[in-house]
Amino acid sequence: MAQWVGGVAIWLGVAFSLGWYYTFTYYGRVGWPMPSPEPCAAIIVYYFSVLNADTELQALHWMASFPAAALLWLGSLLATARFFKEDRPPAGKTFILLACAALPLVLPAPWMAYLAGHTADGFRWARMLAVALRRGGVTPAPWLTPLYFGLGVAALALQLGVYGVLFHKGTRKAWLHFPMSAAVLVVFAAAGGALLALPLRAAFE
Repeated sequence: MAQWVGGVAIWLGVAFSLGWYYTFTYYGRVGWPMPSPEPCAAIIVYYFSVLNADTELQALHWMASFPAAALLWLGSLLATARFFKEDRPPAGKTFILLACAALPLVLPAPWMAYLAGHTADGFRWARMLAVALRRGGVTPAPWLTPLYFGLGVAALALQLGVYGVLFHKGTRKAWLHFPMSAAVLVVFAAAGGALLALPLRAAFE
């Protein structure tokens, strides 16, 4: 249970951090997608189930999309491993280790929250919340996108290292298994988001 709870907590941290990044770049430069699978899948889940609702609810929806995408990535990896007749690692262990690989993306979160709330008179919680809910804007610094993309590359590199340890695949199998899993993830994320949209929109729109 601790592995699952810890993994979800990390992915909520990633969602919090990337939420600031995409909110900042929404008002300025176009934000680049992160190179690791789960953040890309989270965006697919989010936009395929997007709600025409209050921004508070949209923020909660964004946060929930990241643990959901991480679970879909776990399912994709474990499901496609069957095609290679390999022993599958324990699901909980895999989930928490893949989440730990994404920790570089969490690092800027406190600083981003501070920047969101910064005013000429100091930090203001009301200003931070206004930016978080897209009721205020922040002009992104030129270093913001390279910083996040660099952290995304670091997260992907760590994930590939974790993947190699967990699945013990030879080079040829890894080159087949990982992209096959990524393709399955895209399908799962799009289909899951579209199906999730039905009850969400019925309940909240």
